[in-house]
Amino acid sequence: MKKYFGKLKRFPLGAIHAQGFLKEQMLRGKEGMAGHLFELEPGMIWDPYLNRTNVGSWTGAHQLGWGAEIAGNYWSGYIQYAFTLDDKEMIATATDWVGRMLTRQREDGYLGTYDEPDADVYEDFNAWGTMSVMRGLIAFYEVTGREDVLDAVYKCMLWYTRVWAGDKKTSYCGHAIIEPMVFVYELTGDKRLLDFAEEYADFLCDHDLYNNSYRTFLEKELYYNSNHTANAGVSIRLPALLYSVTGKEKYLRASERIIEQLRSKAVHLSGAPVSMSEYIGPVGATTESEYCNFAFYNASYSYLSYITGETKYGDYMEEIFYNAAQGARKKDERAIAYLSAPNQIFATPKSSTAMGDMQVYAPCYPVACCPVNSVAVVPEFIRGLMLRDGEDNVYAVAYGPCTLRYKNVFLEEKTEYPFRNRVTFRIGHSAEYSLFLKIPAWATGYEIKLNGQRVSATRNENGYAEVHSKWKENDCVEITFDTDVKVLRVDDSDFSKKYPVAFKYGALLYSYHIPENWKEIEGNPTTPLPEGWHWYRVEPSYEMPTGVDHYELYAMRKDRFSWNIAVDESLSGADVTVEECATDGYAWEHPYIRLHTHCYKAPYLCAPYQKQTFEPYGDRQYVTERLTLTLVPYGCTNLRITYFPIADLREQTKS
Repeated sequence: MKKYFGKLKRFPLGAIHAQGFLKEQMLRGKEGMAGHLFELEPGMIWDPYLNRTNVGSWTGAHQLGWGAEIAGNYWSGYIQYAFTLDDKEMIATATDWVGRMLTRQREDGYLGTYDEPDADVYEDFNAWGTMSVMRGLIAFYEVTGREDVLDAVYKCMLWYTRVWAGDKKTSYCGHAIIEPMVFVYELTGDKRLLDFAEEYADFLCDHDLYNNSYRTFLEKELYYNSNHTANAGVSIRLPALLYSVTGKEKYLRASERIIEQLRSKAVHLSGAPVSMSEYIGPVGATTESEYCNFAFYNASYSYLSYITGETKYGDYMEEIFYNAAQGARKKDERAIAYLSAPNQIFATPKSSTAMGDMQVYAPCYPVACCPVNSVAVVPEFIRGLMLRDGEDNVYAVAYGPCTLRYKNVFLEEKTEYPFRNRVTFRIGHSAEYSLFLKIPAWATGYEIKLNGQRVSATRNENGYAEVHSKWKENDCVEITFDTDVKVLRVDDSDFSKKYPVAFKYGALLYSYHIPENWKEIEGNPTTPLPEGWHWYRVEPSYEMPTGVDHYELYAMRKDRFSWNIAVDESLSGADVTVEECATDGYAWEHPYIRLHTHCYKAPYLCAPYQKQTFEPYGDRQYVTERLTLTLVPYGCTNLRITYFPIADLREQTKS
């Protein structure tokens, strides 16, 4: 008889709905990429599963697999998006797509894109792509209860247990099929699925070309360039998923250890895992992250939050979603940057230091894995905000405006978190249960009030404070967190050894927002974009005088640039003032919070006609006058300085 070993469980899709600024983001997304990508690039997103046609000829390899991945991740994200927004139009589209999808299942159970007569069904991306789409179908089953959907997924998983048995497996990313295997095993109890999943985990231990195995996670150190960073983002959760249905501690320890290794060595303060040329790389002011990472690691943290019951994974979810994921999105939700970095002066076809034109903002890049994952990250984060235990007590593992409806529980979470460190829960139905509130690791203290009266609730070993009550309708629980501004030195010792300065307050990382000039460009989508949709080059905006000699203008630029600045390495939180701004407008366009401190002009930090965001020369910068420095949340920017170079104050400065 199957047994579940996780500490907590997710609520089914559709139980948690977005509110506040999260709902506004989703509404913008409905009119933007989330709602329209399958129309903009049908050859990559609509056709692969429904018409079994190959994706466009933009690559020479894995085209069936690219279609499986890209379309699968999009529709998995779209399904979750539709039910999290509770949008009837999107739900109808998702339902229609699922219905069409099921008609494509073969008699032998296979339900994927490798259906051509000469297709190599043992290609790595066959299983990887199938995993992508199965996640969406399983989510659809959760919210609808449609047995035909579960039956289709079940048959497809059995196909893999037969056809990919023994050594008919791959070692790059095909092992991701373990994820839907585990989920379907939980639903059916068919031990063939669990046996195959564990067999695959052991296969990797003996064929570990990419350091993906649980044995490597347990025994070896993390090496740069050892794995594709996005692939690692999925791999890190697979052992923990196996633990949840086997209880074998080695699996859980493997996931826990590799996550902490990555975070200590290859994750930015924004939560963005570094992916230089898409592979694991070191932290540095200009080291880039691929947008896929933000979805894959957020999902992994979400899974670990319910499997372990530990609040730190909710902190990690907030970090990557509220910082990294937002800082690489156009705020109207109609374009994202495939690659982005903490210090980003340019986002143009030639600004990337690693991968060609991938820093531009575009709705659907030819390798469309990042745009489609930008759709998935929003609903998956919202769905992961709250969890439950076996008695249906509620756990707030991360914070954001939303509602929860499940059985006799109705909660409305009203908050402007992470822009404010206060969260209010309004009870909608009379019931008795416990509400477990996460205490973030950054909090220096907290206060909980029930209907305005302070209550005592001690933080437990997993990081939650429990409030138990026989709730009445309109009861109100409020939690407020204390914290200080943290001025940090970034450990970039494996990259440039400059140890720049960064600023955090609560769940947010802060940046100097470089004024932006957005220019529409043609780009190279595989399908011509309709009116209103564009690729963009984003450059810093600054004014120069007219009627001046060409070369004199170059020399004048250093005084017109606003981003050639450096900070005093002795700055502390006491030197920073927090300004809580009006909450009018959209949170990611009109910051609800700012930090104020000072910096120094570093006139020679940048070359006059630089076109990429380079690391500055030297570990200290010559500076002149002292300036005021206003910082906004990282997620409110597209061009920015986040890791600040150090001012050389040994030189006399001008006051």
